[in-house]
Amino acid sequence: MTTRPAPTQPTPERVVVIGCAGSGKTTLARALATRLGARHLERDALGDDEAPGFAARVEGAVAAAGTRWVFDGAPYNAELAVYPHVDTVVALDYPRRVVMRRVLARSLRLWLTRRPDGAHGSSDPPWRWWAPAHPVGWAASTHAARHAEIAALFARPELAHARRLRFSSPRQAAAWLTGVGR
Repeated sequence: MTTRPAPTQPTPERVVVIGCAGSGKTTLARALATRLGARHLERDALGDDEAPGFAARVEGAVAAAGTRWVFDGAPYNAELAVYPHVDTVVALDYPRRVVMRRVLARSLRLWLTRRPDGAHGSSDPPWRWWAPAHPVGWAASTHAARHAEIAALFARPELAHARRLRFSSPRQAAAWLTGVGR
């Protein structure tokens, strides 16, 4: 009996990674960008999505990135600058317990080391973690909405051209990442 190799999937070149706060979007996006030799575009670094000029900043970043990029985070208020160009959308749609464990662990690590981590967290003490703007509070209050948002996004006809991958565990995402580009 001969064994056939697993079918290979095309290597993604323009990817958006979405998910709830604390799901690991930035970690996966950085690793994927490195693996693909692509530019990592971090949505949070482009500013507040409700600020004037946000869509133009996103459009400029995508244009400057060339043909290979990984966009980290949902491009709210700039979807037309990103989604028509993607070939793959990756959704980290993990259960609440997984997300909360991850965001609490990261917040604890940052607090113990007293090291801020940009938009992803701060070295705030634990009694401030449940504030709505802190990643722990934000993840707790937006998890259910992100789950529904991912389902609605994947059903949109303007993404019919893109491969849509929805991972329900970090293990699934890691296995996919291992196979990318092989």
